[in-house]
Amino acid sequence: MTSSMAAIVLFIPSCTGVMLVADSIRFGRFHYDSFDSIPDFRSQRYLPNAASNIEMHKHANGYRARYEISASEFKPYLDGLWMQHGEHSAVERGGFMDEGQTLSPEIFNHTFDGLNWTCPANAIVYYSPSEGDGGGATYYFDADADLMFQRTGFW
Repeated sequence: MTSSMAAIVLFIPSCTGVMLVADSIRFGRFHYDSFDSIPDFRSQRYLPNAASNIEMHKHANGYRARYEISASEFKPYLDGLWMQHGEHSAVERGGFMDEGQTLSPEIFNHTFDGLNWTCPANAIVYYSPSEGDGGGATYYFDADADLMFQRTGFW
């Protein structure tokens, strides 16, 4: 009886301990040289294959990333996403209010709070197709610097 009670009482703390260890490996800040070096498919979601020098902050429902990519690599990637998944998007291409506009420092600072990244002066806002549950990506691309900032959500 005593050992059964001890097992019941210790079950939740042991689960919490396992979760904390697993989360410290799965979530947080990471650096990857390329798309192919990212070890999990969820973190590759909505990220262009041509991305390099990737800084990524992973959390349970997505990630925020900063990486290098050229306009000649990004534009076909985004067009391909829309061609492949656009008919299933909850929002039509061009239907997001700020799409195609210059990124404001206020939005950038709010979106990437705590990452110590500097708002690019010439970043334009782009969107991936939007999943019905709110999943998708917002891209903030500075074509002059070949620099992308990305916020991705998934469930």
